[in-house]
Amino acid sequence: MATPTNVPTRKVIAGGATGAFVTLLVLVLNTYVPYFHDKPISGEMASSFTTVLGFLAAYFVPPAASEAVVQDAAGAAKSATA
Repeated sequence: MATPTNVPTRKVIAGGATGAFVTLLVLVLNTYVPYFHDKPISGEMASSFTTVLGFLAAYFVPPAASEAVVQDAAGAAKSATA
């Protein structure tokens, strides 16, 4: 699907924001929670959490009406709002 502007779609924003949130959450947990001082969350675990939760957020966020694409009778892809 071609996006007519450089603005990212809602799905991309949701995935990126979730990744940033999980990264900051792991940082806060490893820095300020006493339980994680002896055994901090590893980079591999943080990366897997970020990947999975970012995927889930992007999967469940619906596209905006202006981002939807439909096919006409001839099979050409058209914007759902055009």
